[in-house]
Order: sequence, then structure tokens, then C-alpha cells
Amino acid sequence: MRIEFRSDTRGYILALERDLFGAFVLVRRWYGLGNRRGGVKREVFLQEDAALRELKRIERLRVRHGYRRLEE
Repeated sequence: MRIEFRSDTRGYILALERDLFGAFVLVRRWYGLGNRRGGVKREVFLQEDAALRELKRIERLRVRHGYRRLEE
């Protein structure tokens, strides 16, 4: 699952993946649209429900901070 958000100056990507051990990894990537700044954060979850709850929480937070969700 991959969700991308954009504001006027920044971008943000959320991706939920599974690793080789069966754990769920929530990957966050953020970047500037006009510069090379950005970063990555990975969080490991043993249960899919916990990973999905965190993904939804971050999604609500991004929208509250002025990002728009890009449709695929």
C-alpha cells in the first residue's frame, strides 16, 4: 500500500510493506519540491492492525497540516 501527499512546497509518501520475517514496515518519506531536503523513517510492527492504525493516524495528520492526497 502506498499513499502520496503534496503541499505547495513539500511531498510526503507513506508505504506499508512486509519484510522477509513477516513483520509490517511502515515507511515514511518526506521531501522538498524545490530543494534536495528530505528524509526517511521506518517503523516495524508485528501486527497488521497496529500498522494500519498508525498509517491512518499519519494520513489524518498530513491532511490537517495542509497536504492533499494524490490519487493514483
